[in-house]
Amino acid sequence: MSYTWYELVVFLMVYSILGWIGEMLWTSVRTGHFCNRGVLNGPWCVTYGLAMSVMITAIDTLRGRYVLQAVFCIITASLACYISGALTEKMTSLKLWDYELKYIFEGTRKGILFSVFMGLIAMTVALLVQPVLYFAVTVIPDMVLIIVSIIFLVFLAFDIITIYTAVKAHEKVDYTDFSKDLGERKQYFGSKLYAFSRNRINKAYPGVMDMEIQTGERQVFAKGICFDKFFWIFVIWAFLGDVIETIFVGLQTGRWMSRSSLIYGTFSIVWGLGAALATIFLHRLIGKEDRYIFIGGFFLGGAYEYLCSVFTEVFLGTTFWDYSNMAFNIGGRTNLLFCMFWGIIAIIWLKFLYPACSRLIEKVPVVAGKVLTWIVLALFLCDAVISVAAMTRYVERREGVHASNKIEQFVDYHYPDAVVEFVWPNMRVK
Repeated sequence: MSYTWYELVVFLMVYSILGWIGEMLWTSVRTGHFCNRGVLNGPWCVTYGLAMSVMITAIDTLRGRYVLQAVFCIITASLACYISGALTEKMTSLKLWDYELKYIFEGTRKGILFSVFMGLIAMTVALLVQPVLYFAVTVIPDMVLIIVSIIFLVFLAFDIITIYTAVKAHEKVDYTDFSKDLGERKQYFGSKLYAFSRNRINKAYPGVMDMEIQTGERQVFAKGICFDKFFWIFVIWAFLGDVIETIFVGLQTGRWMSRSSLIYGTFSIVWGLGAALATIFLHRLIGKEDRYIFIGGFFLGGAYEYLCSVFTEVFLGTTFWDYSNMAFNIGGRTNLLFCMFWGIIAIIWLKFLYPACSRLIEKVPVVAGKVLTWIVLALFLCDAVISVAAMTRYVERREGVHASNKIEQFVDYHYPDAVVEFVWPNMRVK
């Protein structure tokens, strides 16, 4: 899979801007005030853009070899930071960061762990974010992409030249009118973005950022039934449900297979969403007798399983389970026995597991919890988009429909039949 030069420039621009935003928000939240990150005047950290551009290009040649992809991303991330630090010091005669001391080139145990962490984050972005970014870029006309690419390269070139010239001339502020204007716009954009993020957190937890930074005290994250609690219950049980189902099916049939709902990761959407919905609709029954919880779980679980089956068949043209050969089934989508299982699971969840799970979630610091919620939610959405695209193209290929555009060609190249059938071995095309 190859990219055009202007697509690569757009990727460079997007990841450079995202890298600057990430660094700016991370540092600002930690310190409690806006921190203008990046060496250049523009709102971009080119190190991130260059490193990600190299990774997404190379990962295509290592398709399916996830261990080699991880090793390559770890080395690339470390090398990019090390070289950028050296070049910046050479160019400005200033040591602006010590990140290279935390990477594998230092040879310390801490450096190796930090490199692995950064490399795996980069690999996650390359696998989950890059396909969605490519889908978005592909729908934009080529002429628009070319114009945007040229403008970005011109701005970037002028920015580098003005910074280099100013440093060599020992000037601190008055570089050029262009540089000053770009720096002011960066300051304005960053301040607005930080203020927006801070207000979002303080709206949910009034004064929490100042409280944690100044006094070390913290409020309770995801207290009660709220979106944050709902989301993390979904994530936890999407993972645990996938593991439980994999072990159960493996022991029952002797065949170990993927039970995941998504193309990447060990997550079952059915389990995760089921646990979250059970918490929302049945949490008022926690203090009631077990029979009331059983009845609620019986009907809610049965209806939920039935609707999930209808959804995948109507919207995706596939089925993942069929109980037509079991007694007391309803259209093959659910049956009396499994409805009883749902009732028993509801009792176990609400009486024993939910209180412990809730306490665990509430131990997370508020600011860290909010930021992680946004990040993990974005990654789940990207994974869902990729999964739907891979599943849709699988159905179309089975029907003899050939790829007619760049997006379909991309999906066919990265997610062929072998990959789809490995992730969803029980999927049947209707």
